[in-house]
Amino acid sequence: MRVAIITIAALSPLVLAPAANAESFGEMCQRVSDEWGTAGDVDAQCACLADKADSDGTLKDELTSLADAYSSDQEAYDAASDGTKAALDSCSVNS
Repeated sequence: MRVAIITIAALSPLVLAPAANAESFGEMCQRVSDEWGTAGDVDAQCACLADKADSDGTLKDELTSLADAYSSDQEAYDAASDGTKAALDSCSVNS
């Protein structure tokens, strides 16, 4: 039992370290926008989407999946659900 506790204690920092260094949704939004060459007020768009994602886990999950799966704003938008499209439209850098 003591060996198991020591092993768990020794491994805990390795398991927790990635979580501590995990990218926030806002940071992910900024990074993806830079990679995709998004034009306009990206700071405002990412802040708006982060606010919406903080209160809607499904939206956050879908936006994260879209960011991982696509290589442009248009591709991601076309693949988004209607609810996510509505969130993107309401936070659009063009609105």
